[in-house]
Amino acid sequence: MTSGSASNPSGVQHIDVLVIDDDPFVHTGIESILSATADLRLVGSRMDGTDVMAACTQLRPDVVLIDVRMPGIDGVAAVTIAQGLPVPPQFVMMTSFDDGPRVVDAIAAGAAGFILKSDGPDAITNAIRGVSRGETALSPRSANHLADWVRAGGAGAPQERARQSIDLLSPRERDIAFALLDGSSNAEIGRRLFIADSTVKSTLQDIQLKLGARNRTEIAVLVARSGLDH
Repeated sequence: MTSGSASNPSGVQHIDVLVIDDDPFVHTGIESILSATADLRLVGSRMDGTDVMAACTQLRPDVVLIDVRMPGIDGVAAVTIAQGLPVPPQFVMMTSFDDGPRVVDAIAAGAAGFILKSDGPDAITNAIRGVSRGETALSPRSANHLADWVRAGGAGAPQERARQSIDLLSPRERDIAFALLDGSSNAEIGRRLFIADSTVKSTLQDIQLKLGARNRTEIAVLVARSGLDH
């Protein structure tokens, strides 16, 4: 979306954020975090996923932080519903440690990333900025949690099929795919592998095509599902 193109008097471009969570303390915490940034702006808060279409239409957020579990329409259903908008915002799921099944459902529905509610302010702001750039955002702790959950068999997909998919990758593609498991950004992967950020980005696009994945989160899920150590 382009609603974040509005700028403040100092010329800093805003990323407009909507929070949907049934816990008022979460709203207060997110508001406090965003108020300390120059480029992130809270444009609204809602308590229920039933408001997702109206809120997105009215407020035109760039990014929606949304709880996985809520009474009524939960986060996964809300993400699914919002895909019917002409230009859906990017969704970042806020989860707890026992939300593994719903996180995978949310990714399948179109969520761009997820963070743990216990993650710190930097993880939250980095996730918002990442998805606003079109990236898929996983905080390091949430990436490790998702990987551990999928490796434990939570996703229920055949491990052998995942391994066959990973075997399609070249050595460099494999290195980059496995680097996603700790939530590394393109820049961090580039520094680790001594390659340019642009190379990481183009290689990830190649990996997505080979694996039939829509984003880096789905790549990470497939790698974790394979059970391979690299």
